[in-house]
Amino acid sequence: MNKIIGTFLILGMSSFFVACSGEKSSEASTDETNASTEITNTVTDDATNVATEVANTEVAANLARIEFEKTVHDFGNIKEGEVVEHVFKFKNIGETPLILTGVQPSCGCTASDFTKEPVAPGGEGTISLSFNSAGKVGAQNKTATVKANIEGGQTTISFKGNVEGAANKTSGAPYK
Repeated sequence: MNKIIGTFLILGMSSFFVACSGEKSSEASTDETNASTEITNTVTDDATNVATEVANTEVAANLARIEFEKTVHDFGNIKEGEVVEHVFKFKNIGETPLILTGVQPSCGCTASDFTKEPVAPGGEGTISLSFNSAGKVGAQNKTATVKANIEGGQTTISFKGNVEGAANKTSGAPYK
């Protein structure tokens, strides 16, 4: 009977040692796998960052660049009811044709016309903005968003002026 108990003790102890050594082996294997995964992720992240930078550089190289003679025009003093206009001149200083896809004034009191054909690198174009000052007494600041194939997709031009109200045309004594 002692031999049977001894045999079971030896088998139990052997199983215990095998299980423990298996855990340590498994832990070591897990550590090696984690280290390998970290290295792979780092290399993958670095490669992705480089690819993204190259793609962004290629996209930026394919965009046109717009340069205005000036982006703000000051009409000065305007009499109420006058319609004034300014033509903004621009040049494509990029290496790709510049395509204006729209000009959106900030309010209904401005109207725009713009070069609709692609502007070749080194070429020039115009954007006309008009302002009807009827009912717009006082300081005025208006903008127009220019949408094009440029970095950011858009830029802004603006004008300002001071609309002087019409003189009071009534005369005489007030009603009693």
